[in-house]
Amino acid sequence: MKEKINETVLSILRKNDASNKIEIDFIDIVDTLSPTVEKIRQLCDSPSTSVDSVINFIDTTPELNQLDGNYKYCESLSAPYQGFTVKQIEFSRDVNSRKDLILFNKKENPDTYDDIKYLNELKQYIKKRYILWSHALAMEKAYTICKKNSKIIIFSHRSCGWSNPVYVLTPNFSIEIKTNFGYGSVSYFYTKMKYKNIEITPFSEWIYYENAKFDEIVRYTSSHDLRNEFWLEAMDFSKEACNLSMTDEIRFVEKYVIEECEIMVSGLEELFDKSHFNFKRRDRSKYSVDKTGHVLMDFRGEKISGALDFISQILEFEGITEIRSFIDRIERCNKEIHPGLLDELKEIKIEIELLTQEISNLKPKYDRVVAKNSTYIQNKRDLQNDMIKNGKLDKDKVDISKVNQEFNFRYPEYKEFEKEYKIVTESFRKMNEKLKNTQTVHDKIVSHVAKIDKYFILR
Repeated sequence: MKEKINETVLSILRKNDASNKIEIDFIDIVDTLSPTVEKIRQLCDSPSTSVDSVINFIDTTPELNQLDGNYKYCESLSAPYQGFTVKQIEFSRDVNSRKDLILFNKKENPDTYDDIKYLNELKQYIKKRYILWSHALAMEKAYTICKKNSKIIIFSHRSCGWSNPVYVLTPNFSIEIKTNFGYGSVSYFYTKMKYKNIEITPFSEWIYYENAKFDEIVRYTSSHDLRNEFWLEAMDFSKEACNLSMTDEIRFVEKYVIEECEIMVSGLEELFDKSHFNFKRRDRSKYSVDKTGHVLMDFRGEKISGALDFISQILEFEGITEIRSFIDRIERCNKEIHPGLLDELKEIKIEIELLTQEISNLKPKYDRVVAKNSTYIQNKRDLQNDMIKNGKLDKDKVDISKVNQEFNFRYPEYKEFEKEYKIVTESFRKMNEKLKNTQTVHDKIVSHVAKIDKYFILR
């Protein structure tokens, strides 16, 4: 059924008054224009039907006029520039202009231009437009039905733009479906829960995702893939959480607060003894990473010091459940790692000084080989120009292999020098890259130390 969501059905959450629970259901998307659009499809797929005949059918079919309008419809939830406007009169003009251009090109190039191919492609374009438009209209009608039904709490959609309706399902529980479809890389699909007006944060994601960001995690309770079928996941998540909040508040707090905190904090404590990690991707797949040296210490510092940012979220539950122990454990982890980060900085500083000295020592040799190689490059250019002047090369189609052959004959020492040049320049490049990476890790660890210092100074 999930493959049909926003295609043939809308996924909905409705309140069952008899059981006093939230249930997942579906309503059909009824395309009243389907018979007419099917006729357009048949005309467009028929090799014997002209573009003029297709346009004539469209222009003389009054029921198609209801398609005119603006649609916030996403063909793809994650792609940019979604939504469209339908104006059939303008569309007919556009199709006729395209047809006329095809006929003109055929007249200008009667022997080579394949007008049949392009006219068939134009008919396929017409067909796809009307299939899309009729579905978008059917979706709008389905939305209207849902909005008028007071029993329907949430319904799926594929509308582009920002939307975050808040649904208060019980006095203690509300849920927000936050969507921003059709905006490319900034598109998102979130579910955000509040319990007793406190936002539920997925603390576990700080451990599950290697590159998790605090500013992102606090925006949602659950994040969903930008695909229509994941509306079912969002509905199921909302249903389970809401029903649990109504039937067993103690278990609700355990699952969405206590367990989330425990996963994060125990994950922080395990960092001190781990160098092999298993992480999740946003598509739910998993991967493994081994970290060593400065990178490992940087990662530990980032996760442990970064967890301090979550303390304000955790404290909001202080009046609901016992959470002080989690804060104590986060603070303890930070106190424990602080000396290690300082020791790591001392080692990195020494390493940076050694690398800087090595680069300084190699720099004169690097400059010499670069300058010498530039001379050889200029010599090759001059040689090529001379060979062109002397008629040994075609100016419009230079035979590079012939140039190289002559160059190697005149400068036999270059091959030996080229080996030295590659060794020196590659060593210089690697040293500078290593210095840059080491400096980056140094700066990140400095920021971890500063975050820890600031937290305990302000307490």
